[in-house]
Amino acid sequence: MLLSVGLALADRAGARMTDVLGTPVSRNTLLRLIVSLPDPPVTVPRVVGVDEFAQRRGSIYGTVLVDVETRRPIDLLPDREANTLAAWLAERPGIEIVCRDRAPFFAEGATRGAPQAIQIADRWHLWHNLGEAAEKCVHRHRGCLRPVPERPDERAEEAEAAASSPWPTGHRFAERTRAKHATIHALLDAGHSKRSVARQLGMTLNAILRFSRATTPEDLFIGQWQSRATKLDAYKPYLAQRWQEGCTNAWKLWEEIREQG
Repeated sequence: MLLSVGLALADRAGARMTDVLGTPVSRNTLLRLIVSLPDPPVTVPRVVGVDEFAQRRGSIYGTVLVDVETRRPIDLLPDREANTLAAWLAERPGIEIVCRDRAPFFAEGATRGAPQAIQIADRWHLWHNLGEAAEKCVHRHRGCLRPVPERPDERAEEAEAAASSPWPTGHRFAERTRAKHATIHALLDAGHSKRSVARQLGMTLNAILRFSRATTPEDLFIGQWQSRATKLDAYKPYLAQRWQEGCTNAWKLWEEIREQG
């Protein structure tokens, strides 16, 4: 029973579960039980994945071998030498496909140790290399990327929309909302998912959904709280004037309007 708990929950969570089951043991006891198990039998894989493994990042690297079909690690070689990989593959003639990155020592080791196998690049490295190539291409031709000039009718439409907005141009809330709306819709138009946009902008998914449903930023300005009378209405012109003069300390502004009643 303790072994089953250790395999299912590992050390700390497993130790807490043993308290509930009435057989309390320490996490080290569970780890000793797991370590005492014999290694599972390893069959020769048909598709083997080869990649480097950092035993100590930046200084000590080995080679990890994975059964791609079962997604289980098979072995860990002590270095990244072609001879070591070739010797390991030569002892397993049943390997049909070697999935590797593009390191020359892996290519040489796979060619010598498994000449019968097909060598392919794994999906992660293909995407990684493609991304690097695209970034270098865009950087090299960045002078060709120039902003498209706005058409006069578009500027007129934006000015008309701003004029009809309940929040005028220059209002802090309005400008922030317009900027967020433009950024979110630009990312969505570029093909990003709503969850991805939420992660990139540090916003909640509900907020992204609300912005995505709004055709224009002005749709987000409508709310019952906008037309509600507040105690600040009589002092808003004074507060706006003081803000424009550079006084942005809310406590000081509160003291000033408190003196005015």
